[in-house]
Amino acid sequence: MSESWLNRDVKIVQLLNPNREVAGTMGLVEDPQIGEVAKIIYEYPAPDTKVSVEKSNEMGTVWFADFAREELELVPEGE
Repeated sequence: MSESWLNRDVKIVQLLNPNREVAGTMGLVEDPQIGEVAKIIYEYPAPDTKVSVEKSNEMGTVWFADFAREELELVPEGE
């Protein structure tokens, strides 16, 4: 079993599916970009390695999308 990434901050390091489905707050929605930091809010059950990630700000959700773990890297806690 792999380490849980739930509620951890991650940085996008690659986009294997640049045309992925993205949701968010109306008027704020943007496509995810390499280098952005966001939070893991759901881990799909094994053997799936996908996670749901959300980037938000004080106005709402900028984007919400599914990623493969290999597209992301964990941000060290406290950064």
